[in-house]
Amino acid sequence: MRRRPWMRFRTPDRGCQGNSHRNSGCKAAPAQLERCPDVGVDITAAPHEERNLACSAVDDAVQLLGRCDIPLRRTLHLQIMNEVRHPFSKEPVFWFFDTRQERVLVTREAVIASLVEGTPYGELPQRDFYRSLIVHEVVHGIMHQNLRRPATNHAAYEYPAYALQVASLPADKRKKLLRSIPNRARSGELVFNDANLFFDPSFFAVHAYEHFKSAANGCAQLHALLNGEAFLPNLPP
Repeated sequence: MRRRPWMRFRTPDRGCQGNSHRNSGCKAAPAQLERCPDVGVDITAAPHEERNLACSAVDDAVQLLGRCDIPLRRTLHLQIMNEVRHPFSKEPVFWFFDTRQERVLVTREAVIASLVEGTPYGELPQRDFYRSLIVHEVVHGIMHQNLRRPATNHAAYEYPAYALQVASLPADKRKKLLRSIPNRARSGELVFNDANLFFDPSFFAVHAYEHFKSAANGCAQLHALLNGEAFLPNLPP
Protein backbone atom coordinates (compact mmCIF):
# COMPACT_ATOMS: atom_id res chain seq x y z
CA MET A 1 0.00 0.00 0.00
CA ARG A 2 1.41 3.37 -0.97
CA ARG A 3 1.52 5.79 1.95
CA ARG A 4 0.09 9.26 1.52
CA PRO A 5 2.30 12.35 2.03
CA TRP A 6 0.84 13.20 5.44
CA MET A 7 1.72 9.74 6.73
CA ARG A 8 5.43 10.46 7.05
CA PHE A 9 6.74 10.10 10.57
CA ARG A 10 9.32 12.56 11.85
CA THR A 11 12.63 11.17 13.05
CA PRO A 12 14.41 12.93 15.93
CA ASP A 13 17.73 14.66 15.30
CA ARG A 14 17.61 14.37 11.53
CA GLY A 15 15.87 16.08 8.70
CA CYS A 16 16.27 19.48 7.09
CA GLN A 17 18.91 21.12 9.24
CA GLY A 18 20.83 24.33 8.77
CA ASN A 19 21.11 25.23 5.09
CA SER A 20 21.85 21.71 3.83
CA HIS A 21 18.79 21.59 1.59
CA ARG A 22 20.48 19.48 -1.06
CA ASN A 23 21.31 16.79 1.48
CA SER A 24 17.93 16.83 3.20
CA GLY A 25 15.75 17.11 0.12
CA CYS A 26 14.36 20.49 1.12
CA LYS A 27 14.28 23.39 -1.31
CA ALA A 28 13.95 26.83 0.19
CA ALA A 29 12.05 29.76 -1.29
CA PRO A 30 13.63 33.23 -1.20
CA ALA A 31 12.41 34.48 2.14
CA GLN A 32 12.83 36.87 5.02
CA LEU A 33 12.94 36.05 8.73
CA GLU A 34 10.23 37.78 10.73
CA ARG A 35 9.00 37.42 14.34
CA CYS A 36 5.27 36.81 14.83
CA PRO A 37 3.72 39.61 16.93
CA ASP A 38 3.52 38.75 20.65
CA VAL A 39 4.61 35.13 20.04
CA GLY A 40 8.13 33.68 20.28
CA VAL A 41 8.07 32.16 16.81
CA ASP A 42 10.22 33.27 13.89
CA ILE A 43 8.70 32.84 10.43
CA THR A 44 10.62 32.46 7.20
CA ALA A 45 8.26 32.84 4.26
CA ALA A 46 8.34 34.63 0.93
CA PRO A 47 5.07 36.63 0.52
CA HIS A 48 3.97 38.89 3.37
CA GLU A 49 0.46 37.41 3.19
CA GLU A 50 1.90 33.96 3.77
CA ARG A 51 3.71 35.16 6.89
CA ASN A 52 0.51 36.71 8.25
CA LEU A 53 -1.38 33.47 7.71
CA ALA A 54 1.37 31.44 9.37
CA CYS A 55 1.48 33.78 12.38
CA SER A 56 -2.28 33.50 12.77
CA ALA A 57 -2.00 29.70 12.82
CA VAL A 58 0.92 29.88 15.26
CA ASP A 59 -1.18 32.01 17.60
CA ASP A 60 -3.96 29.40 17.46
CA ALA A 61 -1.55 26.61 18.38
CA VAL A 62 -0.04 28.59 21.26
CA GLN A 63 -3.50 29.41 22.64
CA LEU A 64 -4.84 25.86 22.30
CA LEU A 65 -1.92 24.43 24.28
CA GLY A 66 -1.91 27.41 26.62
CA ARG A 67 -5.38 26.40 27.81
CA CYS A 68 -3.74 23.20 29.01
CA ASP A 69 -0.83 25.05 30.67
CA ILE A 70 1.62 23.81 28.06
CA PRO A 71 3.63 26.90 27.09
CA LEU A 72 6.00 27.86 24.30
CA ARG A 73 9.28 27.84 26.25
CA ARG A 74 11.84 28.83 23.62
CA THR A 75 11.89 30.50 20.24
CA LEU A 76 10.52 28.18 17.59
CA HIS A 77 11.44 28.59 13.92
CA LEU A 78 8.88 28.00 11.19
CA GLN A 79 10.04 27.90 7.58
CA ILE A 80 7.64 27.92 4.62
CA MET A 81 9.33 26.18 1.69
CA ASN A 82 8.67 25.51 -1.97
CA GLU A 83 9.15 21.82 -1.29
CA VAL A 84 9.71 19.64 1.76
CA ARG A 85 10.87 16.08 1.25
CA HIS A 86 11.19 13.37 3.83
CA PRO A 87 14.91 12.95 4.59
CA PHE A 88 14.77 9.16 4.12
CA SER A 89 12.11 8.42 1.50
CA LYS A 90 12.80 11.70 -0.36
CA GLU A 91 9.09 11.89 -1.21
CA PRO A 92 7.16 15.21 -0.93
CA VAL A 93 5.50 15.76 2.45
CA PHE A 94 3.31 18.46 3.98
CA TRP A 95 5.60 19.09 6.91
CA PHE A 96 8.58 18.03 8.93
CA PHE A 97 9.72 18.91 12.46
CA ASP A 98 13.47 19.08 13.04
CA THR A 99 13.82 18.33 16.76
CA ARG A 100 17.51 19.23 16.96
CA GLN A 101 17.05 22.81 15.76
CA GLU A 102 13.40 23.11 16.87
CA ARG A 103 12.46 24.08 13.37
CA VAL A 104 9.14 23.46 11.66
CA LEU A 105 9.27 23.02 7.88
CA VAL A 106 6.00 23.42 5.98
CA THR A 107 5.27 23.18 2.27
CA ARG A 108 3.92 26.35 0.65
CA GLU A 109 0.16 26.65 0.32
CA ALA A 110 0.31 26.70 -3.49
CA VAL A 111 1.67 23.14 -3.49
CA ILE A 112 -0.88 21.67 -1.07
CA ALA A 113 -3.69 20.97 -3.56
CA SER A 114 -1.73 18.28 -5.36
CA LEU A 115 -0.85 16.56 -2.08
CA VAL A 116 -4.42 16.38 -0.69
CA GLU A 117 -6.17 15.38 -3.91
CA GLY A 118 -8.39 12.37 -3.34
CA THR A 119 -8.24 12.61 0.47
CA PRO A 120 -10.79 13.87 3.03
CA TYR A 121 -8.61 16.96 3.46
CA GLY A 122 -9.09 17.74 -0.20
CA GLU A 123 -12.77 18.41 0.51
CA LEU A 124 -11.91 21.32 2.78
CA PRO A 125 -11.20 24.87 1.60
CA GLN A 126 -7.47 24.94 1.00
CA ARG A 127 -6.80 27.96 3.20
CA ASP A 128 -8.56 26.42 6.20
CA PHE A 129 -6.71 23.14 5.82
CA TYR A 130 -3.39 24.92 5.36
CA ARG A 131 -3.82 26.90 8.58
CA SER A 132 -4.61 23.67 10.43
CA LEU A 133 -1.52 22.05 8.93
CA ILE A 134 0.66 24.77 10.47
CA VAL A 135 -1.16 24.38 13.80
CA HIS A 136 -0.34 20.66 13.68
CA GLU A 137 3.40 21.21 13.34
CA VAL A 138 3.63 24.05 15.86
CA VAL A 139 1.86 21.79 18.37
CA HIS A 140 4.63 19.27 17.75
CA GLY A 141 7.22 21.96 18.41
CA ILE A 142 5.66 23.15 21.68
CA MET A 143 5.00 19.62 22.95
CA HIS A 144 8.65 18.78 22.20
CA GLN A 145 9.79 21.73 24.32
CA ASN A 146 7.72 20.43 27.25
CA LEU A 147 8.49 16.72 26.85
CA ARG A 148 9.63 15.18 30.12
CA ARG A 149 9.95 11.58 28.97
CA PRO A 150 10.03 10.17 25.42
CA ALA A 151 6.89 8.52 24.08
CA THR A 152 6.87 4.83 23.30
CA ASN A 153 5.27 5.06 19.85
CA HIS A 154 4.55 7.44 16.98
CA ALA A 155 0.85 7.57 17.79
CA ALA A 156 1.59 9.21 21.14
CA TYR A 157 3.47 12.01 19.38
CA GLU A 158 0.80 12.47 16.74
CA TYR A 159 -2.29 12.35 18.97
CA PRO A 160 -2.05 15.93 20.32
CA ALA A 161 -1.01 17.38 16.95
CA TYR A 162 -3.93 15.81 15.08
CA ALA A 163 -6.45 16.47 17.85
CA LEU A 164 -5.62 20.18 18.00
CA GLN A 165 -5.27 20.46 14.23
CA VAL A 166 -8.89 19.36 13.84
CA ALA A 167 -9.93 21.54 16.80
CA SER A 168 -8.43 24.59 15.07
CA LEU A 169 -10.67 24.26 12.01
CA PRO A 170 -13.75 26.53 11.77
CA ALA A 171 -16.74 24.68 13.25
CA ASP A 172 -18.53 24.15 9.93
CA LYS A 173 -15.36 22.89 8.21
CA ARG A 174 -14.61 20.61 11.13
CA LYS A 175 -18.08 19.06 10.92
CA LYS A 176 -17.57 18.53 7.21
CA LEU A 177 -14.30 16.70 7.87
CA LEU A 178 -15.84 14.55 10.60
CA ARG A 179 -18.74 13.58 8.32
CA SER A 180 -16.33 12.61 5.54
CA ILE A 181 -14.76 9.80 7.59
CA PRO A 182 -16.88 6.62 7.29
CA ASN A 183 -17.37 3.97 9.97
CA ARG A 184 -16.22 6.16 12.85
CA ALA A 185 -16.16 4.32 16.17
CA ARG A 186 -17.90 5.58 19.29
CA SER A 187 -15.60 7.36 21.73
CA GLY A 188 -15.38 4.32 24.02
CA GLU A 189 -14.25 2.14 21.10
CA LEU A 190 -11.41 4.31 19.81
CA VAL A 191 -8.07 2.59 19.40
CA PHE A 192 -4.89 4.61 18.96
CA ASN A 193 -1.81 2.85 17.70
CA ASP A 194 0.81 3.10 15.01
CA ALA A 195 -1.11 0.79 12.70
CA ASN A 196 -4.12 3.11 12.54
CA LEU A 197 -1.87 6.12 12.14
CA PHE A 198 0.16 4.48 9.39
CA PHE A 199 -2.69 3.15 7.27
CA ASP A 200 -5.26 5.95 7.65
CA PRO A 201 -3.99 9.17 9.25
CA SER A 202 -7.19 11.13 8.52
CA PHE A 203 -9.17 8.43 10.37
CA PHE A 204 -6.65 8.69 13.22
CA ALA A 205 -6.97 12.50 13.19
CA VAL A 206 -10.74 12.68 13.66
CA HIS A 207 -10.62 9.95 16.30
CA ALA A 208 -7.92 11.85 18.18
CA TYR A 209 -10.07 14.99 18.13
CA GLU A 210 -13.22 13.18 19.26
CA HIS A 211 -11.33 11.36 22.01
CA PHE A 212 -9.73 14.58 23.22
CA LYS A 213 -13.04 16.48 23.25
CA SER A 214 -15.00 13.67 24.92
CA ALA A 215 -12.44 13.08 27.66
CA ALA A 216 -13.34 14.32 31.14
CA ASN A 217 -10.05 16.20 31.11
CA GLY A 218 -8.41 16.33 27.69
CA CYS A 219 -5.56 18.47 29.03
CA ALA A 220 -4.67 15.75 31.52
CA GLN A 221 -4.26 13.39 28.56
CA LEU A 222 -1.71 15.74 26.99
CA HIS A 223 0.24 16.06 30.23
CA ALA A 224 0.24 12.28 30.59
CA LEU A 225 1.81 12.03 27.13
CA LEU A 226 4.47 14.57 28.12
CA ASN A 227 5.29 12.35 31.10
CA GLY A 228 5.64 9.31 28.85
CA GLU A 229 2.51 7.65 30.20
CA ALA A 230 1.04 5.45 27.47
CA PHE A 231 -2.74 5.58 27.31
CA LEU A 232 -2.10 4.88 23.61
CA PRO A 233 -1.38 1.16 23.15
CA ASN A 234 1.77 -0.02 21.41
CA LEU A 235 1.70 -2.33 18.43
CA PRO A 236 1.74 -5.99 19.47
CA PRO A 237 5.09 -7.78 18.90
